[in-house]
Amino acid sequence: MSVLGLQGTGFPTARYPVGTTSRNNMRNVFGQSEISGKSSSTPSGNYHGTLKMGYLHSEFSPVSGQELHMKYDESSTDDDPVMYVEGKDIQGKTFTQKIHLNDVNAENATPAEMTALRVHLAQQGDKSVKASSGIPLMALGSHQDVNTAMDFKQYYENWASNLENVGLKQNAGIYMSELERYLFYHRTKGVTFSDTSSISSTATEPNGKLEDKDYEYLSSNWNPQNISQEKYDEFLDFLQSKGVISEEDKKYVCYGGERLDRGEPESWYSPLEPVHDFADGNVLAFVRYQSSLIYDPKTTETKREVDLYKKITSIMEEMVKRTGDN
Repeated sequence: MSVLGLQGTGFPTARYPVGTTSRNNMRNVFGQSEISGKSSSTPSGNYHGTLKMGYLHSEFSPVSGQELHMKYDESSTDDDPVMYVEGKDIQGKTFTQKIHLNDVNAENATPAEMTALRVHLAQQGDKSVKASSGIPLMALGSHQDVNTAMDFKQYYENWASNLENVGLKQNAGIYMSELERYLFYHRTKGVTFSDTSSISSTATEPNGKLEDKDYEYLSSNWNPQNISQEKYDEFLDFLQSKGVISEEDKKYVCYGGERLDRGEPESWYSPLEPVHDFADGNVLAFVRYQSSLIYDPKTTETKREVDLYKKITSIMEEMVKRTGDN
């Protein structure tokens, strides 16, 4: 059982960075309950592996003695989700608090706040949370006070770097995806990758730029020449989270397999061999062809579409180049 009762995705357990512990031993660092509401009894009466009655999620660390029990507060709404938390800190003091999840900033948050956010995202069916075992967050229970703020962005980046150093690039990418989810949630005040329709398309034009670490993450998680529609959608979601494209932009680049219907007949020309879909998985060939189209008549809509495909083509070509260098 991994964090929040969610199954992992076959992560190797033989090697972990210095300062961490194996996945099997991690269960003894911070006991986890199932968020489904099921609980198991323990003779000692503590909450190790047990969901406290009436709560959504419970954790207990046999190492530090810290406890966390969480449920949605009565005041919680869809627009302003609030988690009610009670527990015991590293000093043995009991506490209660209400956490407004839209205010949780991973760059300055407590383990209690981050755990509350993770529980909430799991309840929303978030893909990145489901894909990750959450071990970096779990590991803090044995030594970090649950109510002391820290920089989780730096923490996750260091963790991922340690994993890469021992050859576990896929694991590192999964944890960086988990971090991106937390950061994206804070930036959008609760809007998730899979439901960003409430973000105004009239907001400032996306001007985000990808850094080296972003390209490394992309290259380790997507192969532009062998990718499914679902993975392509996740790729576009990531670009949106980095401010490279907007929610509105995705309508122009075959997000969800849908082509934008401009409602007017048009003709086009390209010097390249036609590639009208990526049923064979070669998205790079598809976006490269789409970026080469010359429309007649040329409109604001067609220009936007071609420019977006050019941007995506450039990113994917850089990904392939970096993969070739490895």
